[in-house]
Amino acid sequence: MLPSFLAVSARDFRCVLAFSAGLMISGVVSAADANVPVTADQAEFFENRVRPLLVERCLGCHGHEKQQGGLRLDSRSAMLKGNESGTVLTPGKPIDSRLIRVLDYSNDDIQMPPAGKLQAEEIAVITRWVELGAPWPADRDVPSATAERSSGEPHWAFQPIADPPAPTVKSSDQVRSTVDAYVLAKLETAGLSLAAPADKATFIRRATLDLWGIPPTFADVQDFLNDTAHDAVPRLIDRLLDSPLYGQRWARHWLDVARYADTKGYVFTEEPRFPYAYTYRDYVVDSFNSDKPYDRFILEQIAADQLEISDDQSELAALGFLTVGRRFLNKQEDIIDDRIDVVTRGLMSLTVGCARCHDHKYDPIPTADYYSLFGVFISSQEPGELPIIGSPKSRQAFEAFQKELAEREKALAEFEQKTLAGINAKARSETASYLTLIVEPKAGSPTDALKSLVTGEPRPKILERWKNFLSTRKDPQDKIFGPWNQLISKSAEEFPAAAAEWLTNAATEGEASGNVHALVRQTLVERKPTSKVELAQAYGRLFADIDAQWQKLKSTQADASALPDAAAEELRQVLFAEGAPTNLSLEESKSVYLRDERNKQRELIRKIENLKATSSGAPPRAMVMRDKDKPVEPRILIRGNPGRPGEIVPRRFLEVVAGKERPAFQKGSGRLELAQGIVSPQNPLTARVIVNRVCQHHFGEGLVRTPGDFGIRGEAPTHPELLDHLATRFMQNGWSLKMLHRWIMSSATYAQSSVDRPHARTIDPENRLLWKMPRQRLELEALRDSWLAVSGRLDTSLGGRPFDNIADPASQRRTLYGFINRNDLPGVFRAFDFADVDVSMAERPETTVPQQALFAMNSPFVIEQAKHLAASVAPAADDGARVTELFRRALSRYPESAEREQALRFIQDVPHAGKLTNWDKLAHALLLTNEFVFVD
Repeated sequence: MLPSFLAVSARDFRCVLAFSAGLMISGVVSAADANVPVTADQAEFFENRVRPLLVERCLGCHGHEKQQGGLRLDSRSAMLKGNESGTVLTPGKPIDSRLIRVLDYSNDDIQMPPAGKLQAEEIAVITRWVELGAPWPADRDVPSATAERSSGEPHWAFQPIADPPAPTVKSSDQVRSTVDAYVLAKLETAGLSLAAPADKATFIRRATLDLWGIPPTFADVQDFLNDTAHDAVPRLIDRLLDSPLYGQRWARHWLDVARYADTKGYVFTEEPRFPYAYTYRDYVVDSFNSDKPYDRFILEQIAADQLEISDDQSELAALGFLTVGRRFLNKQEDIIDDRIDVVTRGLMSLTVGCARCHDHKYDPIPTADYYSLFGVFISSQEPGELPIIGSPKSRQAFEAFQKELAEREKALAEFEQKTLAGINAKARSETASYLTLIVEPKAGSPTDALKSLVTGEPRPKILERWKNFLSTRKDPQDKIFGPWNQLISKSAEEFPAAAAEWLTNAATEGEASGNVHALVRQTLVERKPTSKVELAQAYGRLFADIDAQWQKLKSTQADASALPDAAAEELRQVLFAEGAPTNLSLEESKSVYLRDERNKQRELIRKIENLKATSSGAPPRAMVMRDKDKPVEPRILIRGNPGRPGEIVPRRFLEVVAGKERPAFQKGSGRLELAQGIVSPQNPLTARVIVNRVCQHHFGEGLVRTPGDFGIRGEAPTHPELLDHLATRFMQNGWSLKMLHRWIMSSATYAQSSVDRPHARTIDPENRLLWKMPRQRLELEALRDSWLAVSGRLDTSLGGRPFDNIADPASQRRTLYGFINRNDLPGVFRAFDFADVDVSMAERPETTVPQQALFAMNSPFVIEQAKHLAASVAPAADDGARVTELFRRALSRYPESAEREQALRFIQDVPHAGKLTNWDKLAHALLLTNEFVFVD
């Protein structure tokens, strides 16, 4: 039915909406105040981030054995109780929690830990935990992994996949496929049955939105209604699966799992955008459209660089699965942790990341297994130059890009070369200072020690290079550094006499002695050093003179390669030979940049990366990984601390999947062997996980209602036999996702109506047994794309760089191609429950908040689509015919007589006001109806 608010003004309707929103918010608050269980994500955050911090930094003084100040922090109840000063924890309110003030070293309180303030990111973790309500999983509510291992009974998800025969059911006439047999068996046991089939118009809308993410046209619906052939449904499903629109729709589901975004997160002054993230997104779309076997799909996303691939190397884009994640301030351990998580939780629904700091609290995943996988990814690296996997569409744009790129790269190269020359020149001019500090070390850091000796900011790595160089010239017979080695070994008291003796001998022997360089002898005899510092100054002066000779020669003879005097050239080599302490290579110089130099370099690099990210002429490249030349043998990091390495572990697969005697990986990093282990038919998880997720997107909930956690804390499947049957059939039929869609969508279970049945709801209020088809709300992408589709403006072209703003009224591309910024996710994304792009997401949250309705009512984007929808219906002599056509375009059906009459009264009787015509307002109202926003 047409919404009743058509009869009231827009202002009045907004008042009604605000009132309704207020009621809804009240409900949310009261639910939040209730003692609700800890969610899986909250528990994972606590176990992975919070508990290790408490154990490492707090419980030594505030735990079971010791309670300094009468305070315990080893349970939530203890924190809430606090000590004589009161509670230290106010769940949901960090600003009111004394715990946060104490950790933040607030001036009005004590400061903990007393040995030193926690790092900013550690305080942020505790603050976020308090914001979440301080969730603390109750140990007694969850069976432990240790208990499971001791019982000898594997958790259901770790048992081999079975394929039990389809059960015999009473209502055999309702069985269209084996899916129905398994569902009916459960229903009949509970005294229930399948609902009546949905009408054909409902079915085609459901199927089209499921597979395309946009509604069917009126013509599509009529064709299906008029198709009375027995194979009408299979042909409809085939038509939908054969369209490129299918890949665009289902790729978005996968991108949630892959935590896809177009930016890196906060990375200081670097270019925040991934220039080529879109190539991974396009790879996923193409893979779904081509029905790439799912096992091959996984292999390519983990190890495409080690597989036989096509000549254009397009499959290399698959490695974006690993590389499009957040960059965590470029902290390697966190980046690898993210990659372990996306592989294990994203593909097998195992929370292996919880074993980073300690053995998994619930699942049989020891810390050793985590670091086995850590070794795989630390043995892989991203190359500096990414491979080209295609060409830009415009030759002219490509040439413009090449020209601008060359100019920006030239600016960077010139800066780096100029900086290199400056670093080496300054290092040579300050040789005496570095040698002085070597013979007379000062207290404090090398940087502090150098500040009093050199001009400008010191470069302590130059000092380190001199020390390393001198350690290779310790031979007493060394012509240049023999005197240095003889004298530097003396104590300060012994030095004057030893130096005098050496000078006497040098003067006596003169040129007759061939074991001392002539210019070194001459310099020391002239300067007569009486201390180690004077010796260092003498050597420094000598090298400065040699450098001055060389610079003078080069100013007159640019092509000179050596000093004409052989003795002087021998000394020049100390300063200018490859690897010399004052002759850094281009790459070595970058490691000694000062802050201003590094910032300037990053600015120039960012300009290059920005061009690659924004230019339509930049050729597409794959965000690949390559194995390092030598794999890393990983060590367990105790408590996840890189500063506390433990025992070495081999790179190998998880024991819970591959067994205790699994072999170590032998091929490079082991990425390919890891991928092969994941897709092995003997792995009981992978096929079950993807089958469950396909069911989840068709039915609103999976057969396992914790799609991101198949571990012990996850829920057991509602239909375990059906899950295993579909998983077995899926693998036997070439891991084809399109076949899986056909089996599910051709079933009577999928074809049910969504009409409520009070009796069934009493028995199974959550519809776990699938006694009806659940009504589902369109997510953001499908809703926005549907608005565009019915207005006749949707651009369904495939691939390419992202567009900037999905809320821009002028943007017409599918939402899939919108720019996703980790650092600044637009409000419309957040309001409509978009996936968290920092972690692998198996399912999105679903909220009902006022911002959703307010956006739909007031957004210029939605209003623009309403105006185009109204304009697409040509004016007719009969307003009734125009109303009918508007319904056909918006809702793919004819209006009912009451709807038609109500719409006509609104068009003809309500005075026109504002910039929108009454036809625009009617079109807008249709785009906001539940019929449009929900799928029955």
